[in-house]
Amino acid sequence: MPEPISPQEPETATEAAGAPFEVVLTVSEQADVGPLFRRLSTVPEATVTRRRSGPDEGELGVVEVLQLLVPSAAVLTVAIRTLPAFIRSRRSSVTVTLTRGDRSVTLTGENLDDPQKAFEIADRLLGDD
Repeated sequence: MPEPISPQEPETATEAAGAPFEVVLTVSEQADVGPLFRRLSTVPEATVTRRRSGPDEGELGVVEVLQLLVPSAAVLTVAIRTLPAFIRSRRSSVTVTLTRGDRSVTLTGENLDDPQKAFEIADRLLGDD
């Protein structure tokens, strides 16, 4: 059974969590949003909510995304390090896109075998923060 979608506004959730870093995760297969939500919910100090996102220009429908709020770069790195096992556990090829502001990183099963990649991805998302 899918988890309820949080009625909170993104600004309210950010303030409640006291988290300076917000990352939006989009999953290529909508059926995988729930399992990824459950996995990320186990990361200490991270707050994960599900929300609906409107379609991109020229597309129809609503997409469900995950909002990840973390208090530090270290917690973001821990969350990113959970993604390779999640991606490999899926039956079909899954792509997870992490977006923070105008920065975006796409992860597949092939590009996260090296643990050092998690730090590089976190650095790309955080930029100068």
